[in-house]
Amino acid sequence: MNHRQRIASAVVATISAAALTLGAAPAAFAGDIPSPAEQTAALVEKATGTTDIALTPAPGTTIPQRSTGDAKAGTATGDAVSIALPGTKNVTGAKAGKNTTVYPGAAEATDLAVQPTTDGGIRALAVLKDVTAPREQRYDVGLPAGARLVELDNGAVAAIAKNGTFLGGFTTPWAKDANGKPVPTSYRVDGNTLVQSVRIADSTAFPVVADPKWLNDAAKGTAAGLVGGCAAGALAGGVGCLPGAVASGVAGGVAGAISGLFS
Repeated sequence: MNHRQRIASAVVATISAAALTLGAAPAAFAGDIPSPAEQTAALVEKATGTTDIALTPAPGTTIPQRSTGDAKAGTATGDAVSIALPGTKNVTGAKAGKNTTVYPGAAEATDLAVQPTTDGGIRALAVLKDVTAPREQRYDVGLPAGARLVELDNGAVAAIAKNGTFLGGFTTPWAKDANGKPVPTSYRVDGNTLVQSVRIADSTAFPVVADPKWLNDAAKGTAAGLVGGCAAGALAGGVGCLPGAVASGVAGGVAGAISGLFS
């Protein structure tokens, strides 16, 4: 090989090495870009914190594989409840963050997520990505026969069995914008559907995270402020405090009228 051939070979080798390096660069950078599920999990866990996210669900608690499935949890009496996510699209869930299952784009301008919690509960979350996202999220709740959802005067919603036994409930609702500022939110009950409404203002920074949380343990419910007062709606007709017969049917540490439930 003469001098010119050696120079030409060296130039070709240099160009080839540079091309290989440049070709590998996008792949390396691509690996550093969080997936949509990872991005949503980071937003959710910023809002919820991570200290009460369970690494594994409590017995009887299941996280749906798809957004059209139901989250399932136990009750204080050992029965089961199901919570249908408000998704309109059939999206496969992806675990990300500490242990948040995310369903990206499961509804219009909305991601959904589910977290198991260390107190044996389960948290469902809606992430409103922009101003076009629905202001209401509807969660169909499957309860034991004869049980009802009851709105409480602190904004929480209790599930009460036909005989008045406390089954569990949804803690007082909250929502936060992208800056961590509280966003006004509330529950209402439509049959056995929990409806969470979020009130958006011009100053609201998107995305907004909103959180219904189911808690089923009676003792924890008491500690969470779930027990002890008047309900916004009575179980057996009328409005106001729970009827005495119903109140006396609440077992153990939650005896008495139910109201402070899940604050």
